[in-house]
Amino acid sequence: MMIELRRLRYLVTLAMRLSYARAAEDLGITQSALSRAIQSLEREIGMRLFDRDQSGVSLTEEGTLFLDHAREI
Repeated sequence: MMIELRRLRYLVTLAMRLSYARAAEDLGITQSALSRAIQSLEREIGMRLFDRDQSGVSLTEEGTLFLDHAREI
């Protein structure tokens, strides 16, 4: 499996900011582009990385483990 580095950078930024709006702003992309990229990454690796609800965004347990891997890369 070859994951794009760009999407790993998006993952790390979203995990740090825990807000699609703030992460997208930091990355210089739209919120919808960030959302699509994260959803695509989740489909590719076959696991949900973030929980999304009205109170915001949080990492899942799997997301925390994958984030450690992404940071190493």
